[in-house]
Amino acid sequence: MTGNFEMFFLSFFDSLSAFLFGFSCLVFLGVATWRAGALKYAKGLKELWLAFFVFFLSALFYSRYAFFVRNGVSYEVLTFLRLFLTIGATVLLLEASSNILLFKDLPLHIMFFFISMGLAASLYAVFVADSAALEENVSFIVPMIGLIYLFLSFVSQPNLSKNQGALLAAFCVVGMIEQLAFNLFLGLGFSFIFTLVLMLILAGSYFLMIAEHSENARAESAESLKKMSENVENIIKSSPFPIVISKLKNDVIVFANQNALKLFAIDPSELARYHFKDFFVDAENRKLLLEKLEHNRQVQDFEILVKTMLGSTPFWLMVSANVIEYKGDMVLYTAFQDITSRKEREKVLQNQADRDPLTSIYNRRYFEKSVSEKIKKSLKDQQPFAVLMIDADYFKDINDKYGHKIGDKVLMELAHVVERSVRPDDVVARYGGEEFVVFLNNVDSKIALSVAERLKEAIANAVVYSEDGMPVLWTVSVGVAPSGISDDAGTMIKMADDAMYLAKNKGRNRVEYYNQKEIESLKRKNLPRQQVHPVLERQEDEEISLLDDVDLGHLLKD
Repeated sequence: MTGNFEMFFLSFFDSLSAFLFGFSCLVFLGVATWRAGALKYAKGLKELWLAFFVFFLSALFYSRYAFFVRNGVSYEVLTFLRLFLTIGATVLLLEASSNILLFKDLPLHIMFFFISMGLAASLYAVFVADSAALEENVSFIVPMIGLIYLFLSFVSQPNLSKNQGALLAAFCVVGMIEQLAFNLFLGLGFSFIFTLVLMLILAGSYFLMIAEHSENARAESAESLKKMSENVENIIKSSPFPIVISKLKNDVIVFANQNALKLFAIDPSELARYHFKDFFVDAENRKLLLEKLEHNRQVQDFEILVKTMLGSTPFWLMVSANVIEYKGDMVLYTAFQDITSRKEREKVLQNQADRDPLTSIYNRRYFEKSVSEKIKKSLKDQQPFAVLMIDADYFKDINDKYGHKIGDKVLMELAHVVERSVRPDDVVARYGGEEFVVFLNNVDSKIALSVAERLKEAIANAVVYSEDGMPVLWTVSVGVAPSGISDDAGTMIKMADDAMYLAKNKGRNRVEYYNQKEIESLKRKNLPRQQVHPVLERQEDEEISLLDDVDLGHLLKD
């Protein structure tokens, strides 16, 4: 009688059909083991399958004893090799149990101790005592130790009452232990059918473990998501900054803290009817924000102009936005900081940098920058344009006769008249001293001349009063430079200045169109240099002082 653990598998070899069926069960158990790869003790299950496979090889080896004996191999050597395979399979059982119970490999010193004791017992039983009964006891006791440890590893799983797969696997191991115990103490043989049933149930327990793992993972994920959402909400509620969460797919606002509700005048009872886009003043601004988020999934310090649903005055916010997961949806987490005061201060500072402090119209620096951009746009849109240069006639006489304070009043009134007489999209600037420049957008040469004449007449009708109440009148000379000759802002200004220079030499208080031949002819007469306006003759781009209290004696009367 062969009373050892290989009898589980030895019954497979009674016939070819039984062998194939039993081997198929082993393969099915292997498939179940592979499918259980997501379990936390998957490594232990793989080692368990490998232990069964070694037992299978041991049984196959035992079924071929007669073949080896006929070829001169002694029975003792064959028995020792079979016991060695049994010890190896049992070590795998212990290793599997350790990974299932403790999620770590069996310590090397324990493994070495077990192998040493098993080999010593095998050597003694086979070669010293030469006792068949002792050999059988070794073949029973050694695997029974591994199976008992395996049973304990399954029943020690946390929440065992809910872990039906582990319970079912423990039931299968108990069945295997019972088979060994019945054979050891009662001398009963092994049931082929019971063996197969145990293997199939064990494989089924793996699939049950997989299903329970998936369900537990979903439950844990849902719980984790719920906790994360609660944490996010608690953080948002306690934040001193207004924060809004909106869905990416439809832009609906799903959560907002108290500061955000107040900032945007949102009714919390009707939160779902609001969309984040509703608060943007500029749709392009929102589009740019979304484009940045597509590339980086987070945006910091992005400035937007917003409004409330009540139609209040727009105000500026600095946005920090992140794409996160919230309650199972991808959402936009947006925090705001009110920067309206800062933007107003920046606007004041920019205004001071761009405008002439005396007349409050634009200065030369802004004009040159702005006109360069406007010319590019006009060329792109195929629209004509023109530049006017306006210079107050005999302005030095006004300063000398009435004083610089009245001279400043003249310059301020001149600027106001010009600014009121042109369109909002035209650009008016003080270019230096008593000289002003105008960019007329989308006008041909005929309209430009008409506008220049109208400006000249409006300025001639303007009046300021001296300190003793006397009216002060003055005129201007205007030069017109149309588009078509050059698309360079500096060149256009120079052309307008040359045309204005021509008007000065034709008697003042008149408008002159840019005429290259006349201007070149005038320059060939070698007129005194002082008749050329000093601003454009200077090599450096310095503006004339806003007040004319400097010594201009070296200039001729303008």
